[in-house]
Amino acid sequence: MRIFLIPLSRSTKAMHCHSTLAPSSTSYLNRTTAWASRKWEDLGKTKPDSMKQKLYGAGSRMLEKIEHHETFFKQVPAKDDVTPTTMVSFMYPSSLKESKVNADFKTLIEQRIPYHRKYMIYSALWVPVTSLFTIVPLVPNIPFFYNAFRLWSHWKAYSGAKHLDVMVKSGSINFQPSDVLDLGLHHDPEFAVFFTESHQLSKRRHPRKKYIQQDPKGPVITESSGDVTPSLSNSNGASFASKKTEDVNPTHHSPRTVTREDDPMSMTDHVVHEGFISDAEVEAICQTFREAPMLSREIRRARLQEAEKFVKEKMKDGSSDRTKQN
Repeated sequence: MRIFLIPLSRSTKAMHCHSTLAPSSTSYLNRTTAWASRKWEDLGKTKPDSMKQKLYGAGSRMLEKIEHHETFFKQVPAKDDVTPTTMVSFMYPSSLKESKVNADFKTLIEQRIPYHRKYMIYSALWVPVTSLFTIVPLVPNIPFFYNAFRLWSHWKAYSGAKHLDVMVKSGSINFQPSDVLDLGLHHDPEFAVFFTESHQLSKRRHPRKKYIQQDPKGPVITESSGDVTPSLSNSNGASFASKKTEDVNPTHHSPRTVTREDDPMSMTDHVVHEGFISDAEVEAICQTFREAPMLSREIRRARLQEAEKFVKEKMKDGSSDRTKQN
């Protein structure tokens, strides 16, 4: 079992738990969950234009909206599947202090335990109410299945948070720094957007980077025009920011190129592209930790969620400024 702390930007981070422990097959809940998972996958194999396929597509979109922190706690194996003496490796960026990482991890656990307990109770209260919808014939009781799923999801996340709380208090977490996890710390979504004079949120694009091989036997030097500080890449393609990058004050950057009004990229996709960890850096991290096959998908999903949250907050700030101005 290993835990990864992956910075998506300077201010946002995602977490991923990879475990090779197989859940107990004798548990009724685990057998029911496995049966439901098989039925769900069979639903996705139906004809493209069928109602079942449409339900599968809608359900898949709903699953993508589940908060990435909840997904992380759901990935933590049950307490009964882990021996009390098991040490868990916690991989974190080497540029962060271990004491700060440990304190933030404890705070996150303390926040999520009551959160998932509260919404677990809410979902449990709605399950008997939505079960009454079964009186409608030939129509799947979607509200019932949704609340039943959310009940299970919050219970699983609650159990994972409680398990991690026990492990933290017992000293079973072994914090290990990793240089490759520093990649996401060199991004900031604040530099991807700006407000116009009329308080409209607009896009700001970084200058395009170009890669020059200065020495056939040496590392690849990344150069760029504008305000992007050169960085150093290793032979595997993983970019590590040079020391000069850490010393540069981002507020002194020269103005970036503003995108054209007909830019087809949405605001959220633009922020993902310009303000968060890049796809190349995600692949560099995943190549380093190949034993965690779901790591890439979880990073990208968390990145999209944080970008959507950032854009909504910025839009809200812009609306507030326009209201005050009027």
